[in-house]
Amino acid sequence: MLPVFEIRADLEGTFIKRPNRFLGLVKVGHKIVEAHVHDPGRLPDVLIPGNRVLLKRANAKNRKTKYSLLAGKVKGNWIFTNSGYHRRLSGALLERLGEKIFPGLLKYEAEPRFDNGRLDYLLHFKDEDKLFVEIKSCTWAKEEVALFPDAPTTRGQKHLKHLIALREKGVRACLWILVFRPEAKCFRPAHEIDSKFAKLFKEALAAGVELYIHQLAYNWEKIFFKGSLPLCDFTP
Repeated sequence: MLPVFEIRADLEGTFIKRPNRFLGLVKVGHKIVEAHVHDPGRLPDVLIPGNRVLLKRANAKNRKTKYSLLAGKVKGNWIFTNSGYHRRLSGALLERLGEKIFPGLLKYEAEPRFDNGRLDYLLHFKDEDKLFVEIKSCTWAKEEVALFPDAPTTRGQKHLKHLIALREKGVRACLWILVFRPEAKCFRPAHEIDSKFAKLFKEALAAGVELYIHQLAYNWEKIFFKGSLPLCDFTP
């Protein structure tokens, strides 16, 4: 595994409950602390009562919570769940492995505009070709199958429609899946959670949207690049 991004946890604790989408209560020693949950998903097998989690101290003085939740332990692995770091992480991947993942990559720009929307990156290649990229982070898995999303996502549906629209204009477009489940053997869209997303996913591939799936692992201190994952067989 290749280390690509350093993010050290400060505390380990026991997850108690998630009172709302953005807040988690964690027992650290004899105290209960509040931690910001920076992930829009349900995290069904990560944020469960009694599970071990990792926290990082917040630097901002005006924060209501003194900690951010970084990861939870599942099947002996730390599953990184803080989407607030995904921009820096994806940038680190492009800096260190950009030409390996996207051969011929020359440079990239973040959050490019097109029509009435934005995507995560626009990649520029040495042959003057361009590629729009949208990134989705996968933190859920069942029986060694990585799944996204773990909650209905109208935002994810919208992004797939953007990618399809680009292809209809003859522009290259890509969906880049970052899988944070080191035990996963393949990936598929979770049609049992969001059938519209799964249908659009299939339509996007049929329209020529490129798909990249890469697996990552976390060990309390660093995020590691493990390599590519295949797409599982699925019927939306």
